[in-house]
Amino acid sequence: MRAGWRHRLLFKIVTQLRLLPARAGTRSWRERPSRSEGERRGTKHGGCTMNPGNSVAVSEWIDAPRVDAAAAQAPVVERSRSGPHICFVAMNIYPTLTGATHVETAGGAEVQQTVLARALVADGFRVSVLTADHGQPEVVECGGVQIRRVPDPGTRGIRGLRFIHPHLTDVVAGLRQIDPDVVYFRVAGFRAAAAAWYARRAGKPFVYACASDLELLADAKEPATRRDAFLFRMALRAADGVLVQNVRQQRLLKENFGKDGVVLPNCYMEPDAGTGDPDGHVLWVGAIRPLKGPEVFIDLARRNPSLRFRMVGGADRQDAGGEAYFERIRALAGEVPNLQFVGYVPFRDVGRQFDNARALVNTSPAEGFPNTFLQAWIRGIPTLSFVRPEVVPGESGTIACADADELASRLAELGRAATWRAASQACKAHFDRVHGVDAALIGYRNLFKRLLGERAARQ
Repeated sequence: MRAGWRHRLLFKIVTQLRLLPARAGTRSWRERPSRSEGERRGTKHGGCTMNPGNSVAVSEWIDAPRVDAAAAQAPVVERSRSGPHICFVAMNIYPTLTGATHVETAGGAEVQQTVLARALVADGFRVSVLTADHGQPEVVECGGVQIRRVPDPGTRGIRGLRFIHPHLTDVVAGLRQIDPDVVYFRVAGFRAAAAAWYARRAGKPFVYACASDLELLADAKEPATRRDAFLFRMALRAADGVLVQNVRQQRLLKENFGKDGVVLPNCYMEPDAGTGDPDGHVLWVGAIRPLKGPEVFIDLARRNPSLRFRMVGGADRQDAGGEAYFERIRALAGEVPNLQFVGYVPFRDVGRQFDNARALVNTSPAEGFPNTFLQAWIRGIPTLSFVRPEVVPGESGTIACADADELASRLAELGRAATWRAASQACKAHFDRVHGVDAALIGYRNLFKRLLGERAARQ
């Protein structure tokens, strides 16, 4: 009896908050019709609305820890771009996108979306971001990107149901305010369901971009909880377009979800990037968490006392044990004299850690496509890794290693000047050919054009 009461209450809350169709006969967003079934429901879309009373402009890459909206004098920037309006739903992107330093986060997904958002703006697209409350005003303008904040959830909603309201409902409400032409979501998570539902109801294309290979396994390791995994998989199956980072993800997506993925290479730009140095330090950059295998790098440094090693990364603050693990790794690194433990570095400053490096080492057993590879290759710095992500079948820019012993052996080979020079030239050429921004933009233009054209044809 109690369970039935709870189910009725849940259904009432969800329907009242417009997360599910309330009337009998209304098609559920999970029951996506085929394109031959007729027109999809659509809504008129227009420009973003910004309230001068609560919006500020943030210059590119400045430190904007907490901007006082009341004191902000910068005028609202009116958009003159005529391209499609793309909205990134990314809860943790604000520090990376704006250069703010008060929050320690610089995940690979946030880095890639920052690079892509700026490239799309430069290419004439209108770009918005829906993100979490990091202490910023409700609406911020940064480098041509409009950033809209979802409210801090606080104690709103009913305990046990807060993942619906306010977490999912805030995403839907934010997207309604932004009213984009295309909704873009990256990284497996339950909020993807809210983004997909909004896009379905509003007649907008929904694009999901895969992050880690682990998202697409039959016994998916991400998201971690059954609830989040259920909601994420609903969103993935509802996506109009799924972007994958490598050919393995493309295969896993087809095998486990029956969907065709589009391989669009990650891109990167850094005009002031330095160069590698065959006599420089051996670098490791990433979140300090078990999956990234930082102990392997510490052991590598211990086995090579004549070389200089450097470890850069912050704690995984989304994990309850993240801080304790970070401190344990810091302590282990402190026991190795030739290893410098830097800790967290904001994304806007991390490029300096790559300058003059001998090699970048990646010790994770699973990745999508590490942005650190691109940050290294743009400088001609060879990468050593346990993963070998291929954007083109049979082609990868990294030096793949089967285990820690081969990793040490390959690093020793890079000590020969001719070997290092050849590896440096090869990875730089691979970057220029595959991962430049111009090449990526062609793929995104074609994708958005196709999805918007298909939507228009169904309306």
